[in-house]
Amino acid sequence: MQISLDINPNTGVSLQAQLIEQIKASIMSGRFRPGERLPGTRALSEQIGISRNTVLLSYESLLAQGYVETREGAGTYVSQVSPEKHQFVGEAKVSGSAKRSVALRARVMTAHASARSEIVSPRFDFELESNDPDLFPRNVWRRLTTRHMQSSHFNLTDNGAPNGSRHLREVLSRYLAASRGIMASPDQIVIVTGIQQALNIVARLCVQDGTPVVMEAPGCSSTADLFKSYGGKIHPATVDHEGLIVEYLPQVEGGVAFVTPARQFPMGGALPNHRRIALVEWAAKFGAYVLEADFDSDFRYEGSPQPALQTLDKNERVIYAGSFATSIGPGLRIGYMVLPPNLVDAAIQSVSLLDYGFPCYGVPWLDQAVLTDFIGSGGFDNHLRCLRRAYLERRDCLADQLRRHFGRPDLRGMNSGTHIVWRIPDEFPHAAELQERALRNRVAIYTLKDRTIADADYLDDWDRYVLLGFASMKPAAIGPAVQLIAESCG
Repeated sequence: MQISLDINPNTGVSLQAQLIEQIKASIMSGRFRPGERLPGTRALSEQIGISRNTVLLSYESLLAQGYVETREGAGTYVSQVSPEKHQFVGEAKVSGSAKRSVALRARVMTAHASARSEIVSPRFDFELESNDPDLFPRNVWRRLTTRHMQSSHFNLTDNGAPNGSRHLREVLSRYLAASRGIMASPDQIVIVTGIQQALNIVARLCVQDGTPVVMEAPGCSSTADLFKSYGGKIHPATVDHEGLIVEYLPQVEGGVAFVTPARQFPMGGALPNHRRIALVEWAAKFGAYVLEADFDSDFRYEGSPQPALQTLDKNERVIYAGSFATSIGPGLRIGYMVLPPNLVDAAIQSVSLLDYGFPCYGVPWLDQAVLTDFIGSGGFDNHLRCLRRAYLERRDCLADQLRRHFGRPDLRGMNSGTHIVWRIPDEFPHAAELQERALRNRVAIYTLKDRTIADADYLDDWDRYVLLGFASMKPAAIGPAVQLIAESCG
């Protein structure tokens, strides 16, 4: 579709400003109606004779201001609710296109939310552990998929092996040696559908009624529930700015410790080497296993990442689990475990019991084959470099905006990952109240009482922390979003 615009390079007003104002005027006048699709950036740049980058920046500005919205894989559309007409979306006016916002509201509402009568549709979302679908390497992925589908080896009738593709395990063995320092043979690697399945496997192997299970506090909420379902007795262990405090480990035999040493979730600390050594020694002394979950160590912006905890293990007590949910996308549903040799056969048997539907196993063959080539060809490294650049820009933009509005904010977890932790000043509203106020201003922020986080109360000042994810936030949206947070603090 072509649209009528009058862009004049001789007016003294920038082309980007002209385009933004003319589209805004067309929306406010009703010429472009809510839900109407706008031309793609390439088509519009060709139509009006300006660079595609100018059109892209204009669309990003309109998105940040709330005049347009994007739909994954479908383009840019006029927002259902104009920012100049309504501040809130009433319950009766939530349409099908707002379903994602409704789902988001259900996640971020706190106990205070039950008393609210209006439903607020966030315009800006600092979602945790999120991805930007625009950064997915779709062209490379499409090319690799097509190549495999056209290959003489293409065979979706093969049920594969329960521990995953041999080729993928070989590629992962080389990748983990280079990136994490893990020296493991392909036979020690088991392909799973994600860290959640890895948790189930470890629970089946190591947990029975009364088994002590150490959980970081605060930490990931779903893991405690999973281990409880296998009969585990949860032992919360407090964390600080460096991660798990090893002095709090229980002095009992045969336990399991679930830890995130590369970047503690949600507080963002990296476990220092002396604590890593103490944790491994604890496991050896008490015959315990350590499950090392690696969520997002691919995104380190300052300094060099420490080798995996497993590299310190001389007694075969550490199990390493990782996935591509953050680096590629959760829809891929591929993760992996690196196991001590004595646990491999039992783990493969567990996979067969957990994810076996005669006559197929686990992760689809085609996804494994494409991922194998993506890593082996260097495409994954290129993709990670692209993501790091983009996320570093967004992290810095977010930090700069917080400094602009709040002076010298206490920011943590800045060295890596896709969210930062902000300890809000004592004179500000507590975190839950600030979350509610921000949501009224149509900004979704998160606290340690988020549904994905457990045991916030183990931190004395838990209600002073706000979590801000930046992976899915375009730089143009961060400034207006932080401005609204600042307004919410007053």
